[in-house]
Amino acid sequence: MKKEKNQIKESIQRQERNQEIRETIVAASTPLGVGAVGIVKLSGRDSIEIASKVCKLRSGKKIQKLPSFKLTLCDIIDDNNKALDEGLVVLMREPYSYTRENVVEIQVHSSTLIIQKIIQICIIKGARLAEPGEFTKRAFLNGRISLNQAESIAEIVKAQSEKALYSLYQNLRGMFGEKISEWQKSLILIQANIQVECDFSDRIGTSDIKNSIIEEINTIRQNIKQQYDKSKKFQNLQNGLLVVICGKPNVGKSSLLNAILGKERAIVTPIPGTTRDAIEELFLIEGFPFRFVDTAGIRESQNYIEKIGINKTKKYLEEAHLVIVIFDRSQELNNEDYMLVDLVRKKPNIIVLNKSDLASKIEIKDVKKLYPEEPIIEISALSGKGIDGLLDKIIEKVKIIKDNYDEDYLAINLRQQNELFKTAAFLEQAQKSLEEGFPIDLISIDIDGALRCLKRISGEDIDKDIVNSIFTNFCIGK
Repeated sequence: MKKEKNQIKESIQRQERNQEIRETIVAASTPLGVGAVGIVKLSGRDSIEIASKVCKLRSGKKIQKLPSFKLTLCDIIDDNNKALDEGLVVLMREPYSYTRENVVEIQVHSSTLIIQKIIQICIIKGARLAEPGEFTKRAFLNGRISLNQAESIAEIVKAQSEKALYSLYQNLRGMFGEKISEWQKSLILIQANIQVECDFSDRIGTSDIKNSIIEEINTIRQNIKQQYDKSKKFQNLQNGLLVVICGKPNVGKSSLLNAILGKERAIVTPIPGTTRDAIEELFLIEGFPFRFVDTAGIRESQNYIEKIGINKTKKYLEEAHLVIVIFDRSQELNNEDYMLVDLVRKKPNIIVLNKSDLASKIEIKDVKKLYPEEPIIEISALSGKGIDGLLDKIIEKVKIIKDNYDEDYLAINLRQQNELFKTAAFLEQAQKSLEEGFPIDLISIDIDGALRCLKRISGEDIDKDIVNSIFTNFCIGK
């Protein structure tokens, strides 16, 4: 009965999917009014026919006769057969297109008016406006790409570093899919061994089989957990590793941020407490994105707004990958300086003595007692003295951090990471049950759970609403 219900459900879903992808869709694939060329894309059964009513080939030939993947000069015409622009048209016939449907791209001058007019004519001739991410969604529904590959496409658009781009491209090429397939095959083989054990337990050494299965499950689980741990780092590649500039008020944090960035990003005044909120700026160092943050000064304050800024500073310090601690060399150390010691003790630090152009009231040996293992750099953020040396030291520290990211990251978003985590949890439970002497056939339940998680990553077994929500986050035309 349950099997029949599942078959009926799958049949209904197939019918809904076929109805959904039967329509021809159209959208702009480039930002309106940006760049020299604008592209309008059609996908679906009637895309070539619709394009023939928008594009008139200069050669006089019919579009339907064009070969695939060949740009051809054309005029863009309206309902009155009046030319609006000249452009290029290219056909990509099924199943060798991005969506595995007939796809047409029309390339014209990047005029908002022209592109909107082309889309309008296409809609009048039978297309409908594409939903966000619908081209990629069709590529997934038609088996052109897996769900995790589709998600990689969305992340590529947002990539902020070469390393993130490389990892995402490996995903797009199916590298993660290959790993998932390997894990699935191994788990299916374990299921087969369990079945053999259940059928022939009186003829085979039971303990040997169990020990072998425990070992295999543990190997797969460790592999998946290792991949999960690696993949958690991917968000840092996308968002940028966090470098926090901290110190008490008026030590020169904002001046230092401006000096590092080479522009006036933060407001600089002699008034303590000017920076009430964190100021964040992305900066690439050797192809890696780093988020430099100028924070509110650490001190005891009764000002409500300033206290919010100080609490935010403490939150940034908890998340920081590197902390630049600044002291005002022209002022003696006080309790506000000492407060920083505990806040940043467990983080990689660079200690900076600012205002080196003024008379010193701080002994380096006193600072060294507070931070015995950290480098101390003397600078003047105002004049620029010592900034190059500080940047060299930042790069040196960055390289150490970067070494921890010199690997491939495959599960590139929270959804995929959660499924990996649950897969490992199912396998851990299966392994524990075997070790505690539970009947071997019960382990199949946990193995099935792990397999379902892996299928959800690739989109083989996933709810339609989840699929729709994923593609809603794409831009229209992608």
